[in-house]
Amino acid sequence: MGWISPHSENGSVHPAFPPSLGMGSPLGPSPSSRAGRRCHGDGPPAEARLMSLQGMAGQFRSYVWDPLLILSQIVLMQTVYYGSLGLWLALVDGLVRSTPSLDQMFDAEILGFSTPPGRLSMMSFVLNALTCALGLLHFIRRGKQCLDFTVTVHFFHLLGCWFYSSRFPSALTWWLVQAVCIALMAVIGEYLCMRTELKEIPLNSAPKSNV
Repeated sequence: MGWISPHSENGSVHPAFPPSLGMGSPLGPSPSSRAGRRCHGDGPPAEARLMSLQGMAGQFRSYVWDPLLILSQIVLMQTVYYGSLGLWLALVDGLVRSTPSLDQMFDAEILGFSTPPGRLSMMSFVLNALTCALGLLHFIRRGKQCLDFTVTVHFFHLLGCWFYSSRFPSALTWWLVQAVCIALMAVIGEYLCMRTELKEIPLNSAPKSNV
């Protein structure tokens, strides 16, 4: 199929494409060419978008299995647990002019509402859970790991009480106090860590294209 050129001699027919189908056609490029231009020409290049996504991913903390780091964190949190518990016991005992002792920390039978040392110990354990939640914020800084470190700290405290009194803790009050402390420490620590993680998320990291 051809078209008749007005400049040809004798009105001959030339086998060529009509002007309406050429590259300068008022109909514009074909849909396939527009799709290709969107992929390659319009907007930021694919390499720039990939580098931007990689940069955003690098800004989030990635978890890497590091046994030495985990062991160091366990030792550090155990030190924070007993250090802050000793300070709370000394402070509470000083307010009521009572003599602090290791029994308040490791004797499971002393916890209770019937004796002043038992009440003071329960108060100190609850206050210590709040302090250890701050320790999770400063030394762990990952909301998903707060429960793991909280249970680990209290598990070693269980072993310490077992070793100190030479018998497995069987007092119901001791177990209730430990359950309350685990819940407070894990929930408050996870809340504080998640607030810190949300602050570190970039909001304006998308690349801007020049229009």
